[in-house]
Amino acid sequence: MSTYTLRHFQAPGRAEPCKAILEYTGAKWVLETPQWPQEKVNQPVGKLPVLVETNKDGTRFVLSDSLAIEQYLVCKHNLCVPEQDRQLVARQTELRNQLNDLFQLTQLIVHVTEPSTRTMFVQKFMTMAKDVVIYHEKCIKENGSNGHYFGNKTTYVDLAWVGTMHAIRVNLKSMPEMLEPFNKKNAPQMNTILVTLEKEPKLAEYMDNCQC
Repeated sequence: MSTYTLRHFQAPGRAEPCKAILEYTGAKWVLETPQWPQEKVNQPVGKLPVLVETNKDGTRFVLSDSLAIEQYLVCKHNLCVPEQDRQLVARQTELRNQLNDLFQLTQLIVHVTEPSTRTMFVQKFMTMAKDVVIYHEKCIKENGSNGHYFGNKTTYVDLAWVGTMHAIRVNLKSMPEMLEPFNKKNAPQMNTILVTLEKEPKLAEYMDNCQC
């Protein structure tokens, strides 16, 4: 069995879905926090996260970019929708990318200090969040309102949503009003997915730590 090292900063961020996937699959993995910026030069394209997979024969596979890491892991562990159904594959990609767009905006909100620019990003986030919630609620309802995005079991987007929500909550902890689009009243279906995964033994430790 392969073992994994996930390199990322200690604070929750774009690697959260990767952590959730690794936990859910029962992978043997550790989080490594490189000294930054000293070790920036040692990472592919100077970015985190980075996944290092060590195979039984000692060979290593190194992969950067959070979405590429996620897609590699979920395909390896059969957590994707059936690849022969190209429409479902496209829907899966669409939903995951929309969640990623929301997270990227929270990063901008946190790191931009110029007031008018920050206000612009806040407004953009609130508009996007409401639109994403409406669309995702519809998709989950069409799947039967069963606590999953696809089918009747946990798949890629379920885990991506849990990790993304954790990262968003951490980024916006000083602005709790911005989380209103995701509350139980406005996003009951999306919250049902969180509740479903809270009950998943494979994710017990992760859910306790992230308090999604």
